[in-house]
Amino acid sequence: MARRLRFSDDNGNLAFVAAKTDLFICHASEDKESFVRPLAVGLRSLGASVWYDEFSLQPGDSLSRSIDRGIAGSKNAVAVVSAAFIAKAWPEHELRGLVAREIAGEVKIIPIWHGVTHREVLAYSPTLADKVAIVTTGQSATDVALQVLMVVRPDLYEAHPRAELARIANGEAMAELQESIEDLRAELAEFQCPTCGSPLVETGRIDHEYGDDLVQVFECGRGCNSLCPSDPRFPKLSEYELMISYYPENEPYAWQCWGTPLTEKAKLLSVHGRGKSEEEATLDAIQGYAAAARTWPKGTPFNYKG
Repeated sequence: MARRLRFSDDNGNLAFVAAKTDLFICHASEDKESFVRPLAVGLRSLGASVWYDEFSLQPGDSLSRSIDRGIAGSKNAVAVVSAAFIAKAWPEHELRGLVAREIAGEVKIIPIWHGVTHREVLAYSPTLADKVAIVTTGQSATDVALQVLMVVRPDLYEAHPRAELARIANGEAMAELQESIEDLRAELAEFQCPTCGSPLVETGRIDHEYGDDLVQVFECGRGCNSLCPSDPRFPKLSEYELMISYYPENEPYAWQCWGTPLTEKAKLLSVHGRGKSEEEATLDAIQGYAAAARTWPKGTPFNYKG
C-alpha cells in the first residue's frame, strides 16, 4: 500500500501526502501461483515497493476502490499478459486505467508476455503490442524480476552484482542469513541457561574422589542449584516440612533447620539453614530458598543470608 509521508505546507500546517509506489502489478488471478506471486515477492525482496493485491489489500477493503488507488499511486506498472489476462474483463479494466495515466505521462507500463504471442497481444491491444515486452518463455520469475527492477529502480539494480540480486530475489540470501542466525544461536546456547536463557556468569571445576566436574553457574542461579527457578519442576516452599535440630558441638551456629521434601519435586532442591537460635536457623533456611527461587529483589547476591 502507498505509504503516507508528513510534511508542512507554506503556512507551517501539517499535511499528509501518499508516497508513490514503484510498481503496480496488473494480472489475472489464474497466473498468481505459477508466476505473479514469485515475481511480486522477488521484487519486494529486492527493495522495490510493489502494489500487489496479496500485499496491499486488507479484510474489508473495497476491491475496486483499492485497486483504483493502487493504479493512481504507482509510478510504473507491469501488465502480465497471458491467455487468462486476455479472456477476462477485470484485467482489461485495470489496463484501461493504466493506459489513461500513461497517456497523461503519469506512469510507465511494462508489458510481460506470459505464454502469448505477438499476434495474440496485437489482436487484444495494439498499444501493448507496440511496446518492447519482457517475454517469460525460458525465464524464471527471478529473471523477469531483475529485468523489471532495472527499469523501475535502477539504483537498486546497480547496487549489487546481478548474481547477488538473483540470490536476494529467489530467497537464497535470506535462507543463508537464517541459517547463520541458527548457527549463532547454537553456538551461544552453551553460554545460556537451557531453561530461561539467562547468561553464563561463572565457570569452574569441583574436585571429588572420582576426579573433577565442570560447573557452570548462570545468572538465574542454575548451577548453584540443580534447577533453574523458571523450570516447572522447581518446588514451592510449601512442598517442604521445616525440621529444627540442635547440635551443641556446632556453636555458635548450633541450630540447624532442614527442609524435609514432601513431594518428588522437592527432592530436587535442598533447603537448609543454620543460626544462633531456632528462629534464626528457620529464617536462614527460608532466605536460602528465596535466593534459589530468585524471589529476592534484582541485584541481591545469590548467597544472601540476611
